[in-house]
Amino acid sequence: MSKKRYSDEFKEQAVLMLINGSKDLADVSKSLGVSTWSLRQWKKDYLRLNNEDLRRKGKISADEQLRLLKKENAELKMDNEILKKFAAILSKEK
Repeated sequence: MSKKRYSDEFKEQAVLMLINGSKDLADVSKSLGVSTWSLRQWKKDYLRLNNEDLRRKGKISADEQLRLLKKENAELKMDNEILKKFAAILSKEK
């Protein structure tokens, strides 16, 4: 089974639909025909890259930077917990 490749422009537009629109993650992923996991990863990558660009250019305040880093940290902790639970489920199945 081959993985479908999406262009960077497609990914960016998908993330912007998610960020700027009134639809949630599941709705956007369903309408575009991509997995929610992929869309979530694209959003993280997009925000991480854009936040780093803003920090480098000095266009983001220290408070805003701290808020964004705390949000990113919370998301990463949540992802880590999900992966731990998934690993535990897989280990029980063997």
